[in-house]
Amino acid sequence: MNSIHVHYAPSEEVRRRLDRWDAEARQGVAGAIGPWTLAAVWSAARSATVAASTAIEGNSLTPEQVDAVLGGAQVNGDPADVRDIANYNAALNIAQRAAERGSVLTEDLIQEINAAVTAGLRVDTGGRYRQDDVHVGIYEGPAWRVVPALMTELVDHLALNRRQSTLIRSALVHLNLVAIHPFADGNGRTARILSSFELMRDGIVAPELIAIGGYVRSHRDEYIDALRTTLGAAYNPEEHPATPWIDYYTRMSLDRLDARNWLLAALPNDFGVLAVALVETDSPLAWVPFLLAARNAPLRTSRIADATGRSNPAVRAMLSGMARAGWLMPVGSTRGRHYLPSDRLAALNLRSPEILRALTDGSQLPEGRDEEGKESTGRP
Repeated sequence: MNSIHVHYAPSEEVRRRLDRWDAEARQGVAGAIGPWTLAAVWSAARSATVAASTAIEGNSLTPEQVDAVLGGAQVNGDPADVRDIANYNAALNIAQRAAERGSVLTEDLIQEINAAVTAGLRVDTGGRYRQDDVHVGIYEGPAWRVVPALMTELVDHLALNRRQSTLIRSALVHLNLVAIHPFADGNGRTARILSSFELMRDGIVAPELIAIGGYVRSHRDEYIDALRTTLGAAYNPEEHPATPWIDYYTRMSLDRLDARNWLLAALPNDFGVLAVALVETDSPLAWVPFLLAARNAPLRTSRIADATGRSNPAVRAMLSGMARAGWLMPVGSTRGRHYLPSDRLAALNLRSPEILRALTDGSQLPEGRDEEGKESTGRP
């Protein structure tokens, strides 16, 4: 008898997706994810990941406000929404640090992440399992008294099946957190963070570049339909195998992987365009990834310092130098100061910003993408 959702029957198409994932997800495009790549795209991708996952749950802040919150600036928004953004980012950092330590998924980690997600909000769970029965729409979750046993079974199953495909593990963690609904609040956000944690554990660099939040936000009805089809009206894994969810999750994840691969394939062109422009203006080549980052999102001292390991004064001096050279425009003051592209920078014909926007907000990718997610020869 299946007490949790772990049984599924993969189709040949799902097997093909898993093979592609295993071949491509860790390495990217020819091992293209390096320090310069991360400096150019990570901050924008992290902001988009946080914005998308919290927006799914009703957070009203705009992507620009989310980026400002993560950069330490004050924004004019609902204080609970601001706290929600900071919480989600903190919970992602907890997951990332745990993955870097080589930790496996445990109930303690699950509860720690949920506690971080809900800290200081209207329903602050403190990471404790719910003590009431729950109905979510037309779905009835399992009785609250069996939640601890189900959660123990979930982490035990993952521990006993460590050689299972990482993408399947990620899918099953997500599905079971939603199905068991172990907490009074924050279940969806916790599920998405834990699904990313499984990818981080597998050595996938910058999981923000293949995060599903943007896709789910833009295709929410499809997401809800996949869950309803899989779970039915009430918690009953014996009668409802995970097969429909696995099909949906692998298809969605491969779509994101294709988009990420296309983004990485476009970066050498953009680095080259920027390098030529910097040489022509006698500017340091070390500015290349940061100017590309400015085309993707406002540059903020604290976020660049966090991403690169540099001190705030060093980053501030670098950004000021770029502004004096005519590449950036400073906006605001003190903690709210950020840098936008100058007209000169905005005029450069770069490919990756458009792709990154589509990747992170889940929208349709620009024309020129073939069925494998690669740039077609017809793209200008």
